[in-house]
Amino acid sequence: MFGQSAGGFTALEAMFEDHRIAAAANFDGVTAYVQDDGDHGYPSPVAAHGLDRPFLLVGKDGNTRRTVPSWDALWRHSSGPRHGLTLRGAEHATYTDAEPLVPQIARALGLPRDTVTALVGTVPPRRAITTERVCLAAFFTHYLRSGSRPPGPLEWPAPRFPDLRPFA
Repeated sequence: MFGQSAGGFTALEAMFEDHRIAAAANFDGVTAYVQDDGDHGYPSPVAAHGLDRPFLLVGKDGNTRRTVPSWDALWRHSSGPRHGLTLRGAEHATYTDAEPLVPQIARALGLPRDTVTALVGTVPPRRAITTERVCLAAFFTHYLRSGSRPPGPLEWPAPRFPDLRPFA
């Protein structure tokens, strides 16, 4: 299961509650009841107790487990495989349909570049979408199609995707 923002939060929370979900990915969704990513707030059950199955966190530029307290709580309380990535130049809406649409709308309306980058960041849309797709496919293929043997370490395609940075 995967999602973005509240959908990413939901994917991880659903995995915590339902053991039929074997792996989950969260694209820039905090795992606490907060107003801002950096707030400590009230951790969700998944953040407070962790996961015993594989999960992936992918954040906008600057969002890591060190800067998002709820991600750090989830990371520390989890016993299963976990992966964290930051997409350099990304903003919250980079992981939505806004990524390819906002630049087109902005051009048609003559909106300033600052309006576009505030919404979708500075990663070129084609590169952002390709990176997201490859990242998600690599994660789920690794954990869900490994057959009867346990998967080895997941190596991210960093040389092809220089904007993608792992965080520990």
